[in-house]
Amino acid sequence: MGQGVGPGRIVALVLPRSVESVVARLAVAKAGGAYLPIDPDYPAERVELMLKDSAPHLVIERTAEVEAPDGPSHRPTDEDRLTAVHPDDPAYVIYTSGSTGTPKGVVVTHRGIAGFAAAEAEHFQVRPDDRVLRFSSPGFDASVLELCMALPSGATLVVPEPGPLLGGHLADVLRRQRITHTLIPPAALATLPPGTERELPDLRTLIVGGDACGADLAARWAPHHRMINAYGPTETTVVATWSEPLDPDGAPPPIGRPIPNTRVHLLDARLRPVPVGVAGELWVSGPSLARGYLGRAGLTAARFVADPFGPPGSRMYRTGDLARYDAEGRLHHLGRGDHQLKLHGHRIEAGEVETALCGHPAVAEAVVTVREDEPGARRLVAHLVLAPGAAPRPTPSCAPIWAGRFRARWSRRRSPCWTGCRSRRTARPTARRCPRPAPPPPPPHRPPTSPRAPPPRRSSRRSGRRCSRCRRSARRTSSSPWAVTRSAVC
Repeated sequence: MGQGVGPGRIVALVLPRSVESVVARLAVAKAGGAYLPIDPDYPAERVELMLKDSAPHLVIERTAEVEAPDGPSHRPTDEDRLTAVHPDDPAYVIYTSGSTGTPKGVVVTHRGIAGFAAAEAEHFQVRPDDRVLRFSSPGFDASVLELCMALPSGATLVVPEPGPLLGGHLADVLRRQRITHTLIPPAALATLPPGTERELPDLRTLIVGGDACGADLAARWAPHHRMINAYGPTETTVVATWSEPLDPDGAPPPIGRPIPNTRVHLLDARLRPVPVGVAGELWVSGPSLARGYLGRAGLTAARFVADPFGPPGSRMYRTGDLARYDAEGRLHHLGRGDHQLKLHGHRIEAGEVETALCGHPAVAEAVVTVREDEPGARRLVAHLVLAPGAAPRPTPSCAPIWAGRFRARWSRRRSPCWTGCRSRRTARPTARRCPRPAPPPPPPHRPPTSPRAPPPRRSSRRSGRRCSRCRRSARRTSSSPWAVTRSAVC
């Protein structure tokens, strides 16, 4: 607060996973500001773009800057802050992938955090003597779930050393630190050595989220631990739905039901509810919705629309995910309705990667997909169409060179790990074409063509058509020769 941090002001925290990053988040929250977590392992270009787009009031890049010896000795109140904190003031900003090639900042308010923290403490059965693992990356909104799961309940938040937590190292941390609650994406959970699920007696609640959880993972872990499948975009304050403890029945796990104070709608293309068992687009509404996208009013208006099923003034968010209800009222995730991808718990806009690929002069078109050639080994793959006159088709040994061109812009998880090139246009309609110069305008001396007169409409009375039911004058319902002739009465 001594540095001018208050409600409505953003503080960028370019800090690794550490105790200091947790302290910095609490300090910004107590001052009434909004923190922007940035993973320092992000490429410099992406960090610079996020800082330029968010225009933070303060940037903290070293752990030594977190300590403030001249801070208040009591718990801050509105009298100590610059202005009073309102529930609709920003609490944090998290950047997600953007379809236009530029990441977008999601502004989440204080309104939904308190209710979410209380709901997850009850649903995950957190007690004061529990130990919660801080697994997630600082720039991932699951870090908010871990923070709200541990501290409000008086549990211990275990912060391991920076670096990836996978395989045997993750199993050792879970065992040695006696972790009782943790959220692990399915891709990371699949890397644990076989038999680990039977060697963690302290682990009571295992939460999976950030990506689709397969039936094989549920069959492996659900018999030994209380396993819960959570779902929710960043725009809905971390979690929108969660399941009851999963059963190892061999079926894909459901994403459950909405969390308290959250409403979920499955709608068709005309915003009409779909029946049970029918796929529909998933919309979320309630007080936990984010304010919108930072500095993008048009995109906010397109994704956050008026809720026709809620009270006046309420909004609902279009997730872009497809789901269906089962006979028990549980939701089942069916994938995406657009070109967004999910990989290792992170949302990746295919258009963002394809735009960067098309920026190369030798690339005419690009398509990015997620492939799973081996069970549990999902990777980002780019398919390219070379421009006319470009260099010859690269060999597989050149693939790392193509992929390495884009790791200066994204982190490793957003960079294609394999690149395939084609000499002709792909048949997939969603391929992103590279911008080319517009064709020249028509010559000025070309005479304009006169518009064609519309064909005359034939009257049903002159044609003598009669309705087969009431024998009144009628006309065909379509231009097809097999169309049924009906009158206005029928």
